[in-house]
Amino acid sequence: MTQAEFIARAVGMPWRKWCATWDACDCFGLIVLYFREVRGIDLGEVPQTDIGAGFYAATGWHECGPIPGQTAFMAWRAGAPTHCGLIVDGGMLLHADGTEGRPGSVRLTRLSVMHRQNPDIRFYSYSEASC
Repeated sequence: MTQAEFIARAVGMPWRKWCATWDACDCFGLIVLYFREVRGIDLGEVPQTDIGAGFYAATGWHECGPIPGQTAFMAWRAGAPTHCGLIVDGGMLLHADGTEGRPGSVRLTRLSVMHRQNPDIRFYSYSEASC
């Protein structure tokens, strides 16, 4: 599956905590699904705790610049990210936004808007080699 096909299929998908399926996903679940479907990489299961646990469990993350296809982790608290998304062409971020109390979905948001809301955005590549 190409990145464009993934985006077209994912946008509008409902947000659901700790999920990574085509029926629903949370923000880290979207990253897990993307890596599985587009890059053929298994990041493991979505942790039943928080995305920080998934981020640290999937060894191979290397900090890099804001390049399309890379992952943005943001809203850091106590050394762990609380939100994430995928950088795509046109300065956009594909992310699943919602909470248990506020239903949401997968959507595209300008990276500049996300940066204003979350000044500490860090960009990561996932591979065995640093970028």
